[in-house]
Amino acid sequence: MIRAASIVTLLSGGALLGAMMQTAPDYNSVIQPFRSHVAAGEMGEARSFRASFTTIRLTDRIAFSRYGSDLVRDTGGVFLIAEIEAEATIASQRLHAYWRGTSGRNYALSWRARDVPDGLDSRWFQPGLTDRGIAIFELPPDEVTGGELVLTNSFTAILDSALHLAPPNLPDDRQPLIRFDP
Repeated sequence: MIRAASIVTLLSGGALLGAMMQTAPDYNSVIQPFRSHVAAGEMGEARSFRASFTTIRLTDRIAFSRYGSDLVRDTGGVFLIAEIEAEATIASQRLHAYWRGTSGRNYALSWRARDVPDGLDSRWFQPGLTDRGIAIFELPPDEVTGGELVLTNSFTAILDSALHLAPPNLPDDRQPLIRFDP
């Protein structure tokens, strides 16, 4: 009788351990930023910043000046221009953005659009001062509808906060060229 009870205890413990192993989250899903989903046009609040997605524009080409020379960039996809308003709440900081497309893929800021006036890659946000920034992404046209803008306070936002901002109304058509002036 004692031997049967020991075997039952051992088997039920093994079954319980196996169930726990199958349902436990993996390392990549545990070590993630804390997500806050924000509706279109609303101001979202993370741990150290506030932000809202104000405007979205689509274009085939962008133009801007860098170090005195005019640059025009075109793409085989579409340039998505996301304009945000943001404010730091604790200390001066930069924000990092990426676009999460319809398929779930993440798109980083376009390196070819760096140094655009008011670009998010060079913008510092201050506590108590609401400021604007522009994030430019280069992506396939089918990744725009149903996507979202994700903002974090740094490039390593592990166990910090991330705002998932739903875009405002998408424009009906793409503009052929958008110029950014200082």
